[in-house]
Amino acid sequence: MFTYPEIPSKIIDEIRSCTVAIVVGHVGPDGDCIHSQIAMQKLLQRLGVEVHLVNAGPFARKEIKQYEPLFAPHVDRQLYDRNPLVVMVDCSTLDRIGYLGDEIDGLTLLTIDHHASGSKFGDLSYIVPKSFSTSLCVMQFYKALEVEMTYEIADHIFFGLATDTGFLKFIGPYRGETFHLMGELVELGVSPNDIFNRMEGGNSFESQQFLGKLLLRAEPLLEGRLMVVVEAPEDLKEFSADQRPSDSLYAHLLGVDDVEVVLYIKFMGEDRWELGLRSSHSSSADVGKICAQLGGGGHRKAAGATVTGNLSELKPSLIETIKSVLEQSPNSYK
Repeated sequence: MFTYPEIPSKIIDEIRSCTVAIVVGHVGPDGDCIHSQIAMQKLLQRLGVEVHLVNAGPFARKEIKQYEPLFAPHVDRQLYDRNPLVVMVDCSTLDRIGYLGDEIDGLTLLTIDHHASGSKFGDLSYIVPKSFSTSLCVMQFYKALEVEMTYEIADHIFFGLATDTGFLKFIGPYRGETFHLMGELVELGVSPNDIFNRMEGGNSFESQQFLGKLLLRAEPLLEGRLMVVVEAPEDLKEFSADQRPSDSLYAHLLGVDDVEVVLYIKFMGEDRWELGLRSSHSSSADVGKICAQLGGGGHRKAAGATVTGNLSELKPSLIETIKSVLEQSPNSYK
């Protein structure tokens, strides 16, 4: 059975000697990012540290929108001059935090993450690629520092895990350690069905209309192994960005027979696009590596990147890249 590696004593000592800290996460945060940030904030506060939450946003996902007021969009100079410890969560590369990378330059940086893509950076790191979420990595800090977990903290950690695994859909065999940790969280009062309802419910009628429009636009390519959806500039005149039904779109299209990869190209502005890639459980395609090549990052099954360029050139290039990956997989088409 997999076990989480021990947190290096150098990291423990740095945290115990810390008096001021900034906890930062990636741009366009998801549930694992935001809940890992908050769980880490609570841990440091229990140790007597003054903690500031910072994220560049945007807080587009409905399940995290309520937390936006807790986060500052910048690290101001006054805070920087106090030489805080920077704890960066859920980021495989420094550029994943956007302009905040410049605002923390020169400060001691501790990275806590579970992504396999990207290269090592920062002064200290606790990176566990086999972990299903960064929030479970943060849970190891509670254990190592012997800080008691409350229901509130357990709820944050479980929510981070649930969102990063599609509510456990991405967990395969021989990973009982994850369920043991989940059991500890449930014993603290976490309700899995409540978290599922918070993840999947609360959809506006407009978001479901948006979903229908995108599904009608989906293109099956490469003999049905790739599904591509392109968001048009006009869509964001009819619908707002926070009504994007991204997770539902991926789930619907990955449920189609033979589909291994879904590419969702989101319009962000003039010649600027946000890419979302998902691969099916049965596919060997590593979309995290694809996005890493494009300056983004993520997991083997779920990843993203922001790119610039003319769509007429960008789209064929992306399809060709995904084609080359699928050709190397066991189910390669002829």
